[in-house]
Amino acid sequence: MFALESLASVGEKYENSSRVRKACDFFLAKQKEDGGWGESYKSCETSEYMHHAKSQVVQTCWALLGLMEAGFPDREPIERGIRLVMGRQKRNGEWEQEAIEGVFNKSCMVSYPNYKFIFPVKALGMFAKRYGDIEIL
Repeated sequence: MFALESLASVGEKYENSSRVRKACDFFLAKQKEDGGWGESYKSCETSEYMHHAKSQVVQTCWALLGLMEAGFPDREPIERGIRLVMGRQKRNGEWEQEAIEGVFNKSCMVSYPNYKFIFPVKALGMFAKRYGDIEIL
C-alpha cells in the first residue's frame, strides 16, 4: 500500500507502470473468496506468503488502499473488499481487534490497536471519494 501510494505521487499508476501492474496482480491473486485479504504472521518465519485462515479487516484495507492508489480499473474486487470491511463493522462503529499486524525480527509479533480504526476509515473514505456514494451492502 505505501509503495503504491508513493509511486502514485510521482505519476506511476496501473495504466502506465509495469511495477504497479505487478503489485496489483499480486494483490488480486491473494484476494480471498469473501472479498478480503489476510496474511499470516508466519510469512515472516518462512519468507513465503501464507494466507491467514480468515480475512483481516486491516490487511483488507491495506490492499484496497493500494489498488485505489494505483488506479486499478476494475471496481469489482475493490467493492468486494469494501463489502467485507463494512460487514465487519460493529453496531457502535468500530471494528474488532483481529490477528497480529506486525512482526519484527521474524519472532516479535505486534498488534497495533489503532490500525483497526485508521485504515478502515481511510479506505472507506477513499472509496466514497473516488466512486461516489453507491450502495454496497
